[in-house]
Amino acid sequence: MRIFLTGATGQVGRAISALLADHGHQVAGPSRHFRPVPGLYEQVEAYLGSADFVDLIGKGLQPCEAIVHTAASLSHDNYDPSISLTNCLGTQQIIKLAQIWGAAQLVYISSVPVIGCPLQHPITEDHPTQPATAYHASKLYGEHLVRLAEGNGCRAASLRLTSPSGPGTPENRILAVFVRRGMAGEPLRVLGRGTRQQNYVDVRDVAIAVESCLTKNASGLYNIAAVDSISNYELARTCVDELRSSARVEFAGKPDAEEGTVWDVSVSKAAQDLGYRPQFAIRDSIRAIALEQSHRNHQ
Repeated sequence: MRIFLTGATGQVGRAISALLADHGHQVAGPSRHFRPVPGLYEQVEAYLGSADFVDLIGKGLQPCEAIVHTAASLSHDNYDPSISLTNCLGTQQIIKLAQIWGAAQLVYISSVPVIGCPLQHPITEDHPTQPATAYHASKLYGEHLVRLAEGNGCRAASLRLTSPSGPGTPENRILAVFVRRGMAGEPLRVLGRGTRQQNYVDVRDVAIAVESCLTKNASGLYNIAAVDSISNYELARTCVDELRSSARVEFAGKPDAEEGTVWDVSVSKAAQDLGYRPQFAIRDSIRAIALEQSHRNHQ
């Protein structure tokens, strides 16, 4: 299958590109700056948030049978225009491209926190939505746009991810910080009482879910998450144990604004429709991050 993948240089996109290519698919994608991406067969220089994006892609690439849209501005600034340009206008352009190409399948990467604060447990796809940031509002907007694509004969699925982990985890994320400090034997500091429970989905499981959508012609909204959530305190303890580290787990003496929040996410719908079964546990993600950190240390 020939697949157009946006965001191939990001953590999630790289994992998807590598898996799809490994399974025999041809993967092409846009890039603002050319750089090597494992599995990416062809690149076109184009910016998703520019008005001429569709024209540039049409001139530079042959039509693809499917589109996987992972690209997004991850800005925490609610007034950053890149959020609207990349996440909103960009998704509109992806929908337009799918229509022009007559693409049979579209997979859109969204985020479980579009719901805002968890009010119901477990968190299902029917949970009320109230995004707390411009970024999450833009992802919810994208979900609505993706539904419109189905009116043009394209099967479309939106995947709501929990916190991506594993290979490529940014160094400023809590899991990467814990791994880095654990490897160095430095204290792992936890905010508040460490009771906030997060769900970490390994990007390799995300890639498997995406391929399932493509092969099963999936349609609709799906949570993609790990089996269990884990508290920040237990996450720190697990890092120390998995790394066989002498590091201590300490309380930072600073409050956690999300103390006691639990991201208990149900994947039963994805299991039923997509055959989704997470294959990578939190310890697998920790090992992957540690391996990358070790390689950086020896460069």
